[in-house]
Amino acid sequence: MQIENVHLLLVEDNPRFLSELLEWLQEYNYQHIETATSVAQAKEKLADPFDVIISDMRMEQDDSGFAIVSEVKARNLSSVVIILTANDTVDDCRTAFKCGVWDYISKNMRGNVFDVLHESIQHAIVYFNRWGNVQNEQWITENLETLEQNYFGQYIAVINKIVIDAADTEEALKQRIEERQLRRFLTTFRKIGELRPISELITLSESDRLEYKSTFQWDVKRNCENKDLKFSTLKTIVAFLNSEGGTLIIGVEDNGNIFGLKKDLSVLSNGDIDKLERTIIDSVCNHIGKNFTQKIKIRFEKINGQHVCAIDVKKSVRKAWLQRTKEKKLEFYIRMSNKSEPLEIPDIYEHL
Repeated sequence: MQIENVHLLLVEDNPRFLSELLEWLQEYNYQHIETATSVAQAKEKLADPFDVIISDMRMEQDDSGFAIVSEVKARNLSSVVIILTANDTVDDCRTAFKCGVWDYISKNMRGNVFDVLHESIQHAIVYFNRWGNVQNEQWITENLETLEQNYFGQYIAVINKIVIDAADTEEALKQRIEERQLRRFLTTFRKIGELRPISELITLSESDRLEYKSTFQWDVKRNCENKDLKFSTLKTIVAFLNSEGGTLIIGVEDNGNIFGLKKDLSVLSNGDIDKLERTIIDSVCNHIGKNFTQKIKIRFEKINGQHVCAIDVKKSVRKAWLQRTKEKKLEFYIRMSNKSEPLEIPDIYEHL
């Protein structure tokens, strides 16, 4: 961020001082400046995004500056707030910094107060250009386990220690932030969990964290649909949930050859990628449980002209069971080497 790109909001009820402030800021080459002469006007202006808010402390109320700070926090805005006041007091200064303002500047100070204000804005720009928002980064680190449960494989945008949006790609997420007119000055973007491209995964051999399936519910030997084949996929998902997680790839044979999803899509009404994803999720909900869908991410990639599906599964603290029919009989699986193995009652007891 450079000076000419910074968006400023000036909140000042003294017309004479406001005019002088505008002239100086324009002299410093700030090009995006809005003004308000009261807290009410400022609240209306805050519907648009600002990087820096410069607010008087004493306007229609003695604590008008704090009202601006409170409004910024209430709206979860990423703006830097600088208090510029002629009625500076030690108590107000201490309270302002406790509330998280960037700076507290007295209009009565010696020298050119506008130079001091300009310097403060520059320091804010340098700091956040270099470090971003350290508090957001620390919050993400401290809450990574919970974030992985909800956003694994996605990019998240965090403002004031709150996830405000998420998307599969960083480009899509940044576009959403722009559409919501949120300035990206204090927004932290982070990818939660690393998902390797499918094209890289298929160069690897099957293991305790990786398995291949040619199809989801197309019987290759009989050359027809076989809905019972989906349980082969589901038992692998259960095993990953009960072990250390992993990735199941559909549309690739054990030897690494690309089989694709064409046959699986052909048996679906209006068969397309979205329909197949919905079918897999529905199968998980019906035979494993809705609560486990947050541990699963389904993605697709086109390789050599063929669509391939990857189901990324995170380890679950809560144990997962496979229920094939409406009967109460449940099956329990874990990963052993490159296979999903069922456990009988004594072994399940020892495992738990």
